[in-house]
Amino acid sequence: MAIAESSLSRTVAVCALALACASAQAQSWPQKPLRMVVPFTAGSGPDVTARLVANAMSQGLGQPVVAENRAGAGGRIAAEFVARAAPDGYTLLLGTASTHLVSPHLVKDMPYDPFKNFTPITIGVTPATAVVVPASLPVNSMGELVAYAKANPGKIAFGSNGIGSSAHLVGEMIKLATGIDMLHVPFKGSNEIVAAILSGQVQMQFSSPGATRAYVSAGKMKLLAILGSKRFPGTPDLPTLPEALPGYEAVADWFGFFGPAALPAPILTRVHAEMVRGLNSPEVRAEFDKLTYIVIANTPEEFAALMKREYQIYARVIKSVNIPMQ
Repeated sequence: MAIAESSLSRTVAVCALALACASAQAQSWPQKPLRMVVPFTAGSGPDVTARLVANAMSQGLGQPVVAENRAGAGGRIAAEFVARAAPDGYTLLLGTASTHLVSPHLVKDMPYDPFKNFTPITIGVTPATAVVVPASLPVNSMGELVAYAKANPGKIAFGSNGIGSSAHLVGEMIKLATGIDMLHVPFKGSNEIVAAILSGQVQMQFSSPGATRAYVSAGKMKLLAILGSKRFPGTPDLPTLPEALPGYEAVADWFGFFGPAALPAPILTRVHAEMVRGLNSPEVRAEFDKLTYIVIANTPEEFAALMKREYQIYARVIKSVNIPMQ
């Protein structure tokens, strides 16, 4: 009995010491600047998001948080760099749905595992993206678009910025959810897609409400729905795709923050708190409103669950389209 009590006492003491060490670690961290690695070029949407959050975090942490661009290979260079970094909280990543959910299904020699090699922290924002059609198309809702496509086989084409892009996959998801036949037309850039919509070469694209505002105001384009599961405050009457199309599984582009795998819980808690504080600050929210980005700021657990769900959705869509791995 005495031996058991002694063993229990030692266990309690070890646990107490571990908690005390973890608490001390959280209180003393950080002791040097942090870097926020961005997989894309300066001035891009992910880069602007990372810099806004990094600046806000610097104030709360008392240490600089420096955005560092490591562009190339569709974001895989930056993601691999962070995956190999020490899990001490000093190296973080701004990742996207492309780097973590789409690329693993399209790239043969992935240099990292999107789940095993990272600690999800929070989704920062999701860019508001709308289903856009030319004003000349005789539809005013997704339901009418589906009916029109079924009555006019082969008459609807949608544009994207490339095979395997998020816009391409969303278009294929709409086809799967509704059974309509649409032609995918890849373009090199958004300007070409806009020109194609205005000329009638394609009848649907996916773009931000802000980018199309002038064309909508001029009566040249119409917005039918918002991608994702949250309505955009700037267009509150515009339904989401899941609202407009029962059976459609919501996915959306997102810019999220990660640490390397096995990020200690006290540091994860601190980083998450500072990111959420920054994302919800009036100054940062005002900047995201200008960009037509929706702030998410979810928990690490919610982020991890969303990743698992959307990873499976993308897997099914990519398999159905039969996009070859590169």
